[in-house]
Amino acid sequence: MSIYNTNNKFITYLIILATLFVVVLFTKDQIIMIQENNDLRDSYEIKLKDTKAKLEAINEKKAMLNKSSENIDKYDLVIKEDEVIDYLYGYIEESNRKNGVSIIKSISITEPKDTELGFKETQINLNILVPSEEKLKRILDFLTSPKSKYNFFIDSFTYPYWEIKWNFEVTIPLKILYK
Repeated sequence: MSIYNTNNKFITYLIILATLFVVVLFTKDQIIMIQENNDLRDSYEIKLKDTKAKLEAINEKKAMLNKSSENIDKYDLVIKEDEVIDYLYGYIEESNRKNGVSIIKSISITEPKDTELGFKETQINLNILVPSEEKLKRILDFLTSPKSKYNFFIDSFTYPYWEIKWNFEVTIPLKILYK
């Protein structure tokens, strides 16, 4: 009986070894493909993360450009004297309904000249009679506001800043740059 048992164990070991050999022989390609696919997936995930980071950076720059293009559009206009005068008088008339009356005494607009930066520059001198410093500040805020239709710049500005109980006259030198 011991010979029969020994032969059975040997045959069993031989069958197990043959089965493992067949399994390894036929599945090694599948196992290699699975490992390659896992490696490819990992490398693609790393590339995807890098690409997403680049996309976020590009989208941030695009958003910054869109914000700056709003400012650029203010320079891409044609200055017409009658529209500028209507714009200034329109605001003064609107603001006269509240807190005192301002009067535009004169407006002088120069001919446009080219600057070294490639812009055209027009100078506007605005003489206004204002009732108070508060009213003057509102007018200056309106002229230099980012929401303004025109990009007015003030070169230099002086006014009597002591306490005045009556109306005073102010000259506001404005500059407009445009293409």
